[in-house]
Amino acid sequence: MGKYESVKEKRLYLIAMIGAIVCFIGDNLLGAFTPASDFGNKLLCVNFSYEWADSNPYRFVVAGICGVVSLLMMFAGFYGIYMRLKEKNNRNSKIFLCSSFVFVSVGTLYHNVFAVTAYTYNRLRADGIANAKEISLDVFNTFILVGALAAVGYACMVIIMFISTIRGELFKNRWMCMVNPFIFMVICIVLSKVLPQTAFVNGVFNLGQQSIGLFIVFCFFYFTCNR
Repeated sequence: MGKYESVKEKRLYLIAMIGAIVCFIGDNLLGAFTPASDFGNKLLCVNFSYEWADSNPYRFVVAGICGVVSLLMMFAGFYGIYMRLKEKNNRNSKIFLCSSFVFVSVGTLYHNVFAVTAYTYNRLRADGIANAKEISLDVFNTFILVGALAAVGYACMVIIMFISTIRGELFKNRWMCMVNPFIFMVICIVLSKVLPQTAFVNGVFNLGQQSIGLFIVFCFFYFTCNR
């Protein structure tokens, strides 16, 4: 890879790193609350909290905007990884690009459904609506199943990254197959289970697990552009 291409790639990862930070902020605006296991959808999302009702509703509006902007910025990083795969004539490079597009496009919907749910619950409770919880969950359950497509796209990406690294097509050292967003997500999930169930832990390690994992991965790619 020439010097110009390397600089271009580094800029893509830098944009993606900033996007991951913005995503983390949005995640915490939504998730830095004490989770209530008897409130949310226990199958699809357990991070609902009664504390939403006591928060500023525009917090959730900003969170939704952060989700959309951040995912668009992180797509730059995915495109950089695609460029690296394409350079090595990886036959899965186009699948990776399509998967990342699915993840980003559907992921924005997921963020917005979550934000709209929190905002709806907040406003209904402020107006004294008795069944605010049920209405909010109906909104969430109606639209969130589409979010499963984001999980499919994400799974395809992490598998391709893992296999391509073992083949030496993403990093020089094959042990760097461990530099994978899924692995960092698992670490965050474990921490969210073993640490006390506080608003901080829920926001950082539960809702923020994906943005943390992607930020770390983009950092590794950024600093290996001149490999």
